[in-house]
Amino acid sequence: MQPRDTSGPAGEPGPLDGETHARVLDHQPSGMIQAISEKGLHLIRIRSPAGSSNHAPGTLIELEGVNVLGTTRHRDLSVMAQSELHEVVKANLTANPDVCLSFYNRAGNLTLKMHAFQLLPGIGNSKAISMVEIRGRTGWETIASLDEACQIDAADLLADRLCQEIVDPHMTPNLLDLLIRA
Repeated sequence: MQPRDTSGPAGEPGPLDGETHARVLDHQPSGMIQAISEKGLHLIRIRSPAGSSNHAPGTLIELEGVNVLGTTRHRDLSVMAQSELHEVVKANLTANPDVCLSFYNRAGNLTLKMHAFQLLPGIGNSKAISMVEIRGRTGWETIASLDEACQIDAADLLADRLCQEIVDPHMTPNLLDLLIRA
């Protein structure tokens, strides 16, 4: 096993510290796997062991014992990996509903005129106000109850926004940093 590239500047923890699993975006014939880490949603490159089977997009792989080469940028992903990104992020949110529910249950006003729900594609002011009223004080216990109450696909909308931020890390506010990586 080779060590992971996890070191940050001046001995600070790196972005991959604490990551135990990743979901495959593309497994190339060369043996290179492009994936996204499960907790922090970092794009990473992995060298697959010789003789390992080909992993389909979305497959969850354990990072223990594999050669993680480090992080990568969206623009350096293969076309296949870029096309799979949204579905894999959505699958990750569905498999880890606490992250998704945390956003929907805690989201508040960003300014006097804008609610955090409005960061999601297709959610305007009136829909955001309606969602806050439906949420009430207790919030939602499951993604399914959230989807039904608000007539949305919560994981899909949040995945959409997170993918936009992966493509353009300079978007503000950045839910990846505020919600996922904090």
